[in-house]
Amino acid sequence: MGGIFAIQNRVEERSNPQSQSSGQEIFFKDGDQAFLTPVASGEENDKLLDEVYLYTYRSGTRWINLLKDDDTDASEVPDNVRASHKFAFWAYVHDIMHTEKRFDDWEEVEGPQGKKLFVQHIDDFRVIPLGFGRSNYIWNQLVDIYNDWGSLDKGVMRIKRSGTGMYDTSYTLSATARNTVVPEDKLSTVSGLIDIKSYYKDRYGGDQSNGSAINSNETQGVSLDSTDDLFG
Repeated sequence: MGGIFAIQNRVEERSNPQSQSSGQEIFFKDGDQAFLTPVASGEENDKLLDEVYLYTYRSGTRWINLLKDDDTDASEVPDNVRASHKFAFWAYVHDIMHTEKRFDDWEEVEGPQGKKLFVQHIDDFRVIPLGFGRSNYIWNQLVDIYNDWGSLDKGVMRIKRSGTGMYDTSYTLSATARNTVVPEDKLSTVSGLIDIKSYYKDRYGGDQSNGSAINSNETQGVSLDSTDDLFG
């Protein structure tokens, strides 16, 4: 489809992938709330949930995202750059609600107090990367859900991002009463999902063609502190 509006939407999608899929990850923008069913259980030896450390730094006009790992060459990382600590897990993402419409296929719904929201239907498996947060407050919310459910894959979770800057961005993770289920044909493919460690090695292990180099426009409106960097 042509026209200014349609072309501009596609340009923005390519240059600002938060809340879109970049690789298999979901990145959030201010006001986004995602409803998802984790397929990671959180139990011992669960390889669909893991922690990673990522260096993020500028190289010329680009930002580089590089996994901190024994097998990764980090010789180009500036001395003053510290790796951010993150956790990531696989989930079946049902949908994401946005506060503004950026694509024609997003469904308009009425939210609380009559506020308009726009639903992006994902209906597929995605990696959810998040920073641990100050004093591990984001991680602790995930642990609380695990303790309440006994396993992360027992229900639908909501993740909401609020804020745009380094100091005002926060994430809320909560259990919901929503009973949306993962389709049986999708559940049968869970065993084929790559483990989180391997996913990050493949994507951020230094091969820039696989996405370790990111466009500088992707940093727009995203916090850059040590616990909530470009991808969290």
